[in-house]
Amino acid sequence: MRLLPLLSLVAIIAGTPRLAAAQQHKEYFTEAEIDAIRDAQEIKLRIPVLFDLADRRLFFLGIKEKTEKQIEEDRKIREKRQKEAQKVAKAGGPKPAEPVDPDAYLADFTKSELLRGYVEALDEAMNNIDDAYERKFDVRESLEDLEKYTRDTLPLFDKYQSKSGTEQAALLDARDKTQEALNGAREAMGTVPKTEKKSKK
Repeated sequence: MRLLPLLSLVAIIAGTPRLAAAQQHKEYFTEAEIDAIRDAQEIKLRIPVLFDLADRRLFFLGIKEKTEKQIEEDRKIREKRQKEAQKVAKAGGPKPAEPVDPDAYLADFTKSELLRGYVEALDEAMNNIDDAYERKFDVRESLEDLEKYTRDTLPLFDKYQSKSGTEQAALLDARDKTQEALNGAREAMGTVPKTEKKSKK
């Protein structure tokens, strides 16, 4: 029996769950995002990456607001890209463009697709937790993170006004998936014991 039986549809065999299957339907992640997921091999690294991808979509839609820390990280990314462009220009390359918003690429997706991408990120997170549990890895911290993330995010969908039937359907799916993940995380936390913290000597 899987840890999150209602949430898990695909087991991970090597690498990232559902990404191969995703090639057969509309892809809601970019190649760079898929690479970022693959690069985060450990469960404790991968879950934050997936939450970040989910958050980027909610920020872009205006469902969620960035924290001061996230705004500062975006500023650093813009500065880094600008410095790299200036180095290229000094070496005889093209003149550097204006600083680009790190999330500007999300404009290539419709609002419905952004919501579907959020759902896919949650699916990935849940499948990864299931797989790690089956492999006997410690998933308690990841479950706690999933519970907190979904608990904090769920009420935000009530304020969002969709503008089409397609967008409304995607919004309902996003809300339902968040509730499902929250319920599953809470149920699983009753099964998975709290991680014992090693005492410092």
